[in-house]
Amino acid sequence: MAHGYGKTALVTGASGGIGRELATVFAEHGYNLVAVARSADTLQGLAEELYDAYGTTVTVLPKDLSKPSAPQQIFKALRSDGIHIDVLVNNAGFGAFRSFADTPLSRVTAMIGVNVAALTELCHLFAGPMIEQREGRILNVASVASFNPTPNAAVYGATKAFVLSLSEALSEELKPHNITVTALCPGLTETGFSKAATGKSGANPAVPDFMKLDAKQVAREGFDALHAGEVIKINGFAYQLGVEWLRYTPRFVARTVGGMFGKQLEDGF
Repeated sequence: MAHGYGKTALVTGASGGIGRELATVFAEHGYNLVAVARSADTLQGLAEELYDAYGTTVTVLPKDLSKPSAPQQIFKALRSDGIHIDVLVNNAGFGAFRSFADTPLSRVTAMIGVNVAALTELCHLFAGPMIEQREGRILNVASVASFNPTPNAAVYGATKAFVLSLSEALSEELKPHNITVTALCPGLTETGFSKAATGKSGANPAVPDFMKLDAKQVAREGFDALHAGEVIKINGFAYQLGVEWLRYTPRFVARTVGGMFGKQLEDGF
């Protein structure tokens, strides 16, 4: 069934990983797309691929969301071109798996800029037109790290906790306007995220295979959860169990376990 005939989804971080798979699944279901990422060449390649496969119209917007002006530039460009966004997908984000003190301050502030500030501003900018239309959907990519402090990935986990909290609150605020908000919470997913977060490539034997999720599956589950109106979607049975375990675990135990796991992830996954 084509959920999106005549509708348009904006996907940030669309050049690779979960974002690219999300763009693909939206195209499969009849949506036109606005694809946002830093690399114009990669986005253009994606646009051609999706047009050839599905006849999808893809508007390419190369933007660096760590720049404070980027969200407003995106919004104004689309308004100028008369493109209405029916679904906002805030997927862009990155992390750092190392101690807080050893993480360069520039990377810390950029992480907050992309994972928190840009996501929040895009939600605010596009919620207005959705309220006017009395229809819309927002998918914010959070993480299982949203549910627990993450020593050795402290800022990343804190940004994702913000995304989860914001998404839950907005889901209630926007419900009367026929707008749904979904927080997608994957665990470790096999994308370029690990190498970007650690600077290391290759499998880490300390991380078992059952904890590694497939980006395509994560994207499909996110798409389905969004259209079902789910507020929180946790990917992977192991992670669902883990989050449930956290509900009954003393905070000091959760912090200790999180720190041990975070230390292992300094070598990637």
